[in-house]
Amino acid sequence: TGDPNHVVMIGAHLDSVEDGPGIVDNGSGVATLLEIATQLGADPSVQNTVRFAFFDNEESGAQGSTGYLEGLSANNRKKIKLYLNVDMVASPNGGYFAQGGKGNDPEESGPAGSATIGRVLADQLVKTGVSSPEVIEFVGDDESPFIEAGIPVGGAESGDDEEKTRKQAKAWGGQAGEVYDPCYHQACDTIDNVNRDLLDHYMRAIAGTLAHFATSTD
Repeated sequence: TGDPNHVVMIGAHLDSVEDGPGIVDNGSGVATLLEIATQLGADPSVQNTVRFAFFDNEESGAQGSTGYLEGLSANNRKKIKLYLNVDMVASPNGGYFAQGGKGNDPEESGPAGSATIGRVLADQLVKTGVSSPEVIEFVGDDESPFIEAGIPVGGAESGDDEEKTRKQAKAWGGQAGEVYDPCYHQACDTIDNVNRDLLDHYMRAIAGTLAHFATSTD
């Protein structure tokens, strides 16, 4: 349903690294998309077409998402009005990060319009009860080929092998001075590695962000 000439797209990658089962990275993103799609149903009342994407080969250089975009005609690429990437949203010591509009060049900040997506996601996180979500730069995941194609992008991610600051721990809980996900790209990235509370906040915020743009006439 929705206008097929105005596509709101959301995606997550299916693959993991060889050393890890990949439940947070990125089973958490895939599960989020599946739950949102289930709740949305087969015939949603939306203004714009909603498209879910499940990409392979992200860990080897975003090959799946790159191949997807390269396989579209120029006209069909233009129909994609925005892309929201969901990659790691359940890190055990994770934070609340939104991507879009932050950085000194398009690879970091995304094309024009990306800041709006990042702001909407941050606002939706606040609506779920999150204090002070941070807007951060893109780091080169499945959003990269969309950036190269000039499509506005946003991103949701809860942190990998960088350390949580004291300010972040005060706002979000968790352990300051410890990495967001000690099992990042390791064999211990199992179902026991999932921060279910953080996943719940992200899932509701991502659903709200998708609903915002799916029903928008702007």
